[in-house]
Amino acid sequence: MGLTPSEKKRYNESKKRRRQAIESYQTGRIKPIRSKGKIIAFAAAVLVIISVSAVVSVYIFSHGKQPQTVVEEKQDNSALLRIVSNRYPLDKSFVPNLENFAGYKVNSVMINNLGKLFFNAEEKGIELKINSAYIDYESQSRLYEEKLRQVKKEGKYSEVRAAAVASSQVAKPGESEAQLGMLVDFDVSDPKAKAFLEREGINYGFILRFQKEKEDITHRNYSASVYRYVGSENAGKMRTLNMCLEEFADYMAEN
Repeated sequence: MGLTPSEKKRYNESKKRRRQAIESYQTGRIKPIRSKGKIIAFAAAVLVIISVSAVVSVYIFSHGKQPQTVVEEKQDNSALLRIVSNRYPLDKSFVPNLENFAGYKVNSVMINNLGKLFFNAEEKGIELKINSAYIDYESQSRLYEEKLRQVKKEGKYSEVRAAAVASSQVAKPGESEAQLGMLVDFDVSDPKAKAFLEREGINYGFILRFQKEKEDITHRNYSASVYRYVGSENAGKMRTLNMCLEEFADYMAEN
C-alpha cells in the first residue's frame, strides 16, 4: 500500500530534518529556518516567550523571589576578593551600596544571587534564615566591646590576651567584612539548611568564610554559619583548590 500525500510530505520533512541535523553536527552551524510559514511561527513563538518572561519577571519582582538559575554579571574581582582585617581595615565612613533583603541590608552586588539561593532552597523544601548581614562601624564597635567585656569577666586573661581572644570571635570595628555588606550569618540550626549551604552555596558565589583548620590564616575561629560572597566563579575555584579567602586572594595576585 502506497503512502498518502500527507504521509509523503511528513516523510520528506523528516528526511530533511535528519539531513540538516547531520550537516549541523559536521559543520558546527545550525541552518536557519527557510520556510516563510516557519519564520512567522518562530517569530510568534519568540514573542510569546518574551511576553511570558516579562510576566514571570514582574511576578518574581513583586513577590521578592528570584529564578534559581545563576546568570552572574561581570563584577569587579578585586572588590569581590577584598579582605578586611587589622592589616586591611575599613574607614569609619565606608558604606557600600546597600539594598534590603528579607529585612536585612546587603551589598547590592550580591542581592540577585542571594535571592536565587533562597529560591533554590525553597524549591527543595528548605527554609533559609539570616541572623545578620551588613553591620556598620558603630554597631560593630558595640558588638566587639560587649564580647571584650564578657572575656574580661572570665578573669582568665591579661588585658592584651583578652583583646586577642575577643577579636578571634568578634572582629574589631573597621576589621569586619560585615561592613562590606558581603558577609551573611545564616541560621544553621536546621541540619538541612546547613547541609544545603555547604553543598549549594558556591553555585551562587557564597563560601564558608571561617573554615576549620584555617584559623591560623584567617585569625578567626571556625564558624559554620558565616558565609562571604565572592562570586560563583571564584567560589568554585576556591573549593577546587581548598583555599580560604586569604589564600585565594594571594593566589590570584600571583597568577
